[in-house]
Amino acid sequence: MINPSDIDSSDLLGRWRGPARLPAVPPADFPLHLPLPLRKWYGLTSCWPEVRSAGTNVYEPSRVRTGVDRVAFMEDSTGDWVWAFDPDQPDIVYEGESTRALRRSPEDLAELLVHATVRSVILLSGSGRLGAQVPDEALPQILDPLECVDFGGWRWPRPGYRIHVANNLMAEVGPAVDPQAPWLNRAGYSAVRIAGLHDSDLDYLDSFPMVTWIDMGLGV
Repeated sequence: MINPSDIDSSDLLGRWRGPARLPAVPPADFPLHLPLPLRKWYGLTSCWPEVRSAGTNVYEPSRVRTGVDRVAFMEDSTGDWVWAFDPDQPDIVYEGESTRALRRSPEDLAELLVHATVRSVILLSGSGRLGAQVPDEALPQILDPLECVDFGGWRWPRPGYRIHVANNLMAEVGPAVDPQAPWLNRAGYSAVRIAGLHDSDLDYLDSFPMVTWIDMGLGV
């Protein structure tokens, strides 16, 4: 297992997104009422702003409203699921459906922001594939070049997702959707979205004929 704290988000973004496109904004330039890990993350992603809205949407600093018990700072693409910090204990994160009571996340704020960064990079990759129905018996070989990151885990989009990384590969793995009942998991299958630094890094996936891979690379 890789400790999330061992992932250098700045190095990760530089290698996977290329040179910074915009000048960095110092963390001190963001509202001081925001938790320090969040201000540092805003400073980092000011160089690659697309990372803030890939898959999940981290609010712009002006949208992070304090004065409430749970301060929302990130949501899914539809706004149905939110993540919030506790202003009195800002390292503690809560998550859940936006219309219901939120539950404490197993990830603290710093870990969650690393998780969000890695996931955004996977979704933004110019070289990516999706296997929506991967037989579980094929998983060990598919994931053999990668190592699992010991994230606490989100309950969105459904429990059971995990992240695997290597120098030139990253993958998000979770339960496959049951085609006959999309609200259920399909037993014996997983969904795998895998990104490579280059197209050639994904060539080894062609040796798994039992998996139908969909090209998800953005070509950027």
